[in-house]
Amino acid sequence: MSWTDRRIKEIQAGKEPTFLEKGAFEHGNPVNFILSMLALVVAGYGLWINELWPWLAIAVVLGFLGHLYCWLKK
Repeated sequence: MSWTDRRIKEIQAGKEPTFLEKGAFEHGNPVNFILSMLALVVAGYGLWINELWPWLAIAVVLGFLGHLYCWLKK
């Protein structure tokens, strides 16, 4: 059994994850991942049409919503 498999079982058994592990779990959440990729596409579109600021604001909000979902799910 690898270290990662053993560590995941420890966390599932109730051991507290470290700060970096919490971040990894948050970024591995499918909803957060989809919203982050959507934010990347929106920011890229804003660059493409040369109107970055309104589209960048939307992208930041989408990225924040993904993190907010994970924080509220805890």
